[in-house]
Amino acid sequence: MPVDAHRLSGVRSITGRLVEELLSRPGGQSRPLPIAVALGVRGSGKSALLEELRTRCEDIPHALVDFERRDWEQIQPRELLGHLAFDLGRQWRQFGRIAFPRLWLCMLVLSAPVETGDRRVALRKLRDLIAENQPLERNRDAIVDVVKLVGGVTSGNNLPGWNEATDLLLRGLSWYDRRRLMGKVKAMPTGHGNHQDFLIEIAKHAHGDEEDRAAVDAIICDAFLADLRRAYSGISGSRRTLNCLVLLDNAHTKGGQDFLRALAESRRHTPDEADPLVVVATSRTWNPDWGESWSMVTAHPGSDREIRRNPEHRTSGLDWPVPRQPAHVETDWIPGQPDNRWTPWYLLELGTLSSGDVVDIAAAHDVHPTSRLPRFLTRLTDGHPGAVQEVLQTLAVRYEPANPNTLRESLYTKVTAADGGESTLLAEMCDYLLQDFSTASRQELVTASAAVDVEMLFHKEILDLRNPMGEGPLFKQLADQLWLRADPDDPSRYVLHPWLRRLLLRKLASRSDDHPLNWEKVHTRCRDFYEKNGRVAAARYHDLALENVDAVVTHLCKPLSAPHAEFDVPTAEAWLAELDTITAAPNRLVENADPYTQVQHHVGEWEGELETTVAWLVVSLWLARDPLGDPGGTLNATIESGFHHLAQGRGRGSMLLHERAERYR
Repeated sequence: MPVDAHRLSGVRSITGRLVEELLSRPGGQSRPLPIAVALGVRGSGKSALLEELRTRCEDIPHALVDFERRDWEQIQPRELLGHLAFDLGRQWRQFGRIAFPRLWLCMLVLSAPVETGDRRVALRKLRDLIAENQPLERNRDAIVDVVKLVGGVTSGNNLPGWNEATDLLLRGLSWYDRRRLMGKVKAMPTGHGNHQDFLIEIAKHAHGDEEDRAAVDAIICDAFLADLRRAYSGISGSRRTLNCLVLLDNAHTKGGQDFLRALAESRRHTPDEADPLVVVATSRTWNPDWGESWSMVTAHPGSDREIRRNPEHRTSGLDWPVPRQPAHVETDWIPGQPDNRWTPWYLLELGTLSSGDVVDIAAAHDVHPTSRLPRFLTRLTDGHPGAVQEVLQTLAVRYEPANPNTLRESLYTKVTAADGGESTLLAEMCDYLLQDFSTASRQELVTASAAVDVEMLFHKEILDLRNPMGEGPLFKQLADQLWLRADPDDPSRYVLHPWLRRLLLRKLASRSDDHPLNWEKVHTRCRDFYEKNGRVAAARYHDLALENVDAVVTHLCKPLSAPHAEFDVPTAEAWLAELDTITAAPNRLVENADPYTQVQHHVGEWEGELETTVAWLVVSLWLARDPLGDPGGTLNATIESGFHHLAQGRGRGSMLLHERAERYR
């Protein structure tokens, strides 16, 4: 593998340490390997990761498949195995050519119009089939390999004879044991020596019910892996110093899931026969099969199992199936640990770039590391890789360091939409992320984005959900497509992915005044709901979204002005927690207005000094916490001054207010 290959930001541990570990062959031997799966929402860099791996491994046997291209979403495992064998069986420098005699014989039988109702006719047709197909693997080298394996016995045209070919097919395969075959395919011949009958049964059951078809796929996968094991054994296999690699993009499709299931099933039935195949797949949805080996997981949000277990409060108390992060690779693959500790799956979650990663990406666009732009991108996108790249390409040529507000103005500039109309970059990016949702579901998500967490999806009287199946399917789709995150302040609750929610809120803000669920109406309903249920801070959150600064200031002034009540450390902690909750409220403020001018407009007039200070602090924080509200940080001095002013004479709790002020120095 080239040592100077470019490596994507945020996944260096995958393109480096992980792939090298999986491809290695300690002592020249195969060992149990997991199927590595990179999970992530749309735009999280999954396809780019596989392309990078393909480039790094261009000199070893490899194959790259995208299940969303070439109409492969519904491809059967047996068909895919043929495509993989074709790519892996090419001539590879040091590695030579890998032959797949067992697989091709199975494929030949499956593709033939075999008469399964008459055994004698079927046998005659199969004999003719092998004699007529020259060469069996469409390359001379593989046919010679087959002939050598059967001891040179042939029957015309240098092709292996019928009995010898079927002996070859069965000899090295794990499914030679007829008793185990009985558990795979119903009514499979159990007597020894019935090789022809065995092939006929494969052809017959390949067109049976779902269980039979899955069993045949597993058998053919056995043949594929057996051919690989043979290719990496003996003298010819000694020069193959690295495993071969299969890259499966968009494996969340039916074709992808069926293939991964067949591969895992085949490996499960041969625990003592390791193969030299490394599989790295990507998926943007959760696969229920993974829950079997990630036993620490009880259920993921939205699963039927979880809803049955906890019907009263379906978004709390969940054990989220947390895949590993790229940063965990180094410690997960420490030499000396058992090689099979991740079998059969090793799940990695992509989609969150660190601030350092964003700096690296910005540097490629000639953006200085100390520039305000990388920090702005991290806050705006929550490190979503696709968003960072898309926004950076737009801002890198328009950003004016002397005028930070150009960061905001560029994103609101009208662009030509896909339908020929006008839109904004943010709106276009939102449509891209939501393309897996129906039109009705998109509108419901826009409405639901107003709420603090996704619990609101279960209150149809507030959001007027139009889904005839109820709120469950939409919640489950969000969970399965990885758009839910545990609330950092309350891990028992789940919220929308911050970047998706930010985009949805922009669409909510753009709804017209006569829309039945516009910004005002939805936030009012949410506020009243939380007020009724005693969640006062959440209610004030929506008040601030409604620009009702008076209600927020009145509420926050109570602990600061209560007579004979000490503002001690616990009180200060609780007050700051409420301040953080409330000022995280979304806004629909004027896009091109100066931040300080907007603060002046919304603060209003107050008689008391305390109320005035709190009002300035609340509104300034409200804008500053929105990446698009004050990208230049012009309000930091106002916020710092506000905290210091409130701390004067507040008792022991004032220490926490002074500490918070230092963040904005």
